[in-house]
Amino acid sequence: MATWSNRRKYGYLFIFVAALVLLFGVPSFFIFYKAPTCFDGVQNGGETGIDCGGGCVKLCPADFAPPRVLWSYAVQVLPGVYNALAYVQNPNPSVQASSLPYDMRIYDDQGLLIAERTGSAFIPAGKKFAVFEGGIDAGRRVPARTTFEFTSLPNWTPGAMSSKLHTDSVDLVQGPSPKAEVVVRNESAGSSFSNIDTFIILYDKDDNRVSFSKTVIDSIAAGGTVIKTFTWPQAFPTNIVRTEVLFTVRGA
Repeated sequence: MATWSNRRKYGYLFIFVAALVLLFGVPSFFIFYKAPTCFDGVQNGGETGIDCGGGCVKLCPADFAPPRVLWSYAVQVLPGVYNALAYVQNPNPSVQASSLPYDMRIYDDQGLLIAERTGSAFIPAGKKFAVFEGGIDAGRRVPARTTFEFTSLPNWTPGAMSSKLHTDSVDLVQGPSPKAEVVVRNESAGSSFSNIDTFIILYDKDDNRVSFSKTVIDSIAAGGTVIKTFTWPQAFPTNIVRTEVLFTVRGA
């Protein structure tokens, strides 16, 4: 059993240690402690990733599905010159990315690289969209395979699916010099849009893509309509039974 003298010594020791903590420990804590922030390179403070998620403005890529490349394809537009298109889907209805780097490559039937294009694409929220590269010089070689991949993770920001642009009609004329006349309507009552990348994709009876084309709608007023014409330099190799029109409206 501890004697009164020993208890007194322990009491003095406790007071001494407590005084040290008060004099040095507490001030040191406030001097060296740094509160969690969304810019400290550490996952802390309720974040779901490093400096993202939780209370941070930045969204975490891991919290959302990546864009899905459904197919990529190249078609001849002039002798030795091709256009290429990647057909992509963002499965996330509530986020978009303003600029996502990509790499597109075209190979011949021997697996040899013909051409490579790099760029960055706007990723609209919750939609299928197209990424286009035009005027690709293949020389005397014939593209047999086109690949497309994004080369980094998206920097997601909040976004919403937009369906304000509607295709009223597509009048496709096939033959030696095909063309398609597309009537586009802006269903918004108060918003006009400008610089709209517009794509048309053509499919055969087996729903295989046959060809595609791109144009730009300079502007379309609220409640208004525009007519855009797509043309091709030569007849299609098979009959077209279905068309699909895609719009990329940045910031919508």
